[in-house]
Amino acid sequence: MKKIVLALALFLANLMVTPLPGLGTTAEARDALLMQGKKTLFRRIVTKPGGQLLSAASPSAQVIRGNVPAFSVYYVYGEQDGFTEVGINSHGDAAGWIKSDKVVDWKQSIVVAFNNRAEAGRVRHLFFKSMDDLASDIEANLSPDAFENSQNIVAVEPENAINDNNNFYLLPILDHESIYFPDDNEGNMIEVGSVTAPEVRADRQDFRAGVVFVIDTTKSMGPYIRQTKEVIEQIGVQLENSPLAGKVSFGLVGFRQSKSANPGIGYHVKNLLPLDEQADTDRFLAAIDKMDVASVPTVGFDEDSIGGIAFASKDNNWQPYAAKYMILITDAGPKSPKFGDNYAQQLDIPELAGDLNDKGIRLLVMHLKTPAGAKDHSFAELKYRQASRLVGSMNDLYTDIREGNVQEFGNGVGLIADQIVTTSQDIQQDKEILAPDENDNSTEANLRRAAKAFQLEYRGNQQGEQAPEFYRAWTIDRAFGAYARQALDIRILLTKNQLSTMAENLHEIVDEANRPGGIIDANAFFQSIQDLALRTSNDPTQLRENQSLGDAIAEYLDDLPYKSQTTAMTMADWVTLSAPEQRDIMNGLESKLRYYERVHADPDRWFNLHENAAPGEAVTTISLDRMP
Repeated sequence: MKKIVLALALFLANLMVTPLPGLGTTAEARDALLMQGKKTLFRRIVTKPGGQLLSAASPSAQVIRGNVPAFSVYYVYGEQDGFTEVGINSHGDAAGWIKSDKVVDWKQSIVVAFNNRAEAGRVRHLFFKSMDDLASDIEANLSPDAFENSQNIVAVEPENAINDNNNFYLLPILDHESIYFPDDNEGNMIEVGSVTAPEVRADRQDFRAGVVFVIDTTKSMGPYIRQTKEVIEQIGVQLENSPLAGKVSFGLVGFRQSKSANPGIGYHVKNLLPLDEQADTDRFLAAIDKMDVASVPTVGFDEDSIGGIAFASKDNNWQPYAAKYMILITDAGPKSPKFGDNYAQQLDIPELAGDLNDKGIRLLVMHLKTPAGAKDHSFAELKYRQASRLVGSMNDLYTDIREGNVQEFGNGVGLIADQIVTTSQDIQQDKEILAPDENDNSTEANLRRAAKAFQLEYRGNQQGEQAPEFYRAWTIDRAFGAYARQALDIRILLTKNQLSTMAENLHEIVDEANRPGGIIDANAFFQSIQDLALRTSNDPTQLRENQSLGDAIAEYLDDLPYKSQTTAMTMADWVTLSAPEQRDIMNGLESKLRYYERVHADPDRWFNLHENAAPGEAVTTISLDRMP
């Protein structure tokens, strides 16, 4: 198993409390209450909408803050007469009282979100009155459709997808219980709350589809560029005489390698046709006519496809499009960031896939398996399947072209383009896109899954679909009746201040690793990470003199129903790793750092939980597998 630097888990444990303005302090310093059965971890709550911070445990007490933002996090200092005494720190800062029915015990800052059920191949998700009711229905081994007839259900996932940019929602995990499902898959029963936006927002913009080709323009790619042009010429005629005329836009990005490592290469990445409303097939054909291949070879076989994809994602305005397709065409694998000189710096495939998923872009890969790249094929296929995987599914949008056959490539890109046009027309006309057979993993079937996902998202936008409202309920993290499939995306809730602090601390660790000789002395390097954790901890009382750092973190991690990539690295674990293994961990952390920087800079990723929130109080959620 890959390992996480232990100190980073400490940062997550300690960064979850954001001070609120206007809070007083008590005259006498006190400790917050410990979690039941814990020695170092303190009890915390989150607030529900409508809570007030009062000076005493009485409804007639002085109001310190009249509208505490929903989902504020506090330590618990006491309970009395239906009120909970709270503070922003675990020591010395009992700040006031909130009615107990306006708070929820929360053992960790984890929330869940629905994946797109069309891609995951699942039924609508269900929420039950109690854990016993849920367990009973699971034990009955019901079919996926039969679950919806249960009398124990309190809420159901909406029919269409929810755009949380328009209708923000949080489903915080409040409790959990591990379970083995009837098919022997292991998962969790989880108790969740529901925090939804007070107002419904619909986005009734007309349907548009955006298609950006990201093409390797090194010396070997000339025939494939010409074939792509021929296919788009045919698509242009098809679009001209259809209801989609003027509703499909194209973009074109070329990529190679860096100019510094490859003199005379011409460019690294280049946007030959930005994605916009005027970018029709005619403009695409004019742009691809100017797409020349490099006149000199690049170093090594792999090219900077990561940079090309990242550039196409960042340098184009995808917002107006309901269906967002990116088509990568290359005969090379992705150049690893560990070799340096990539356009997206250390951003690697997992974080690149997360970036695309955040923006709702589906990546299609056409991998030309030419004889010249035979040694590269297995590596490249593994990475491209990972980058193009449908969320919540084992299916992907990867297509390989055996021997790099030009005619087979032309047929393949023609099939993809025709499928995009056909399904886009179905979405525009609200014609139901039928789900393919669950065992069909062909390119055509997976494209239809992606198109159905776009249809659910478009309908959800048009109708202003919201998350179901309930106080607290039980559900599972897998698909009902099809337990091998993922149903919920597990995420960490972070404020902008928290993400900034975590990124700054991670930057310091990465810089330490990257300095000459930085991780040669494993003992000294890991000690520097522990020292950093202690310096930046905003709650040093979590680290008692009679407790080790590892003990404190182990207690925190024990309560998480989900683990990140790693769980509990000690110095002993670190020093047993080889230098390449340590370097791989650092490369992975640096890739995550680049992803956090992209999230931090993206205004569409941030939401205010209350009207007068300060900029640093805006929140986002990040998938657990994107965390360190």
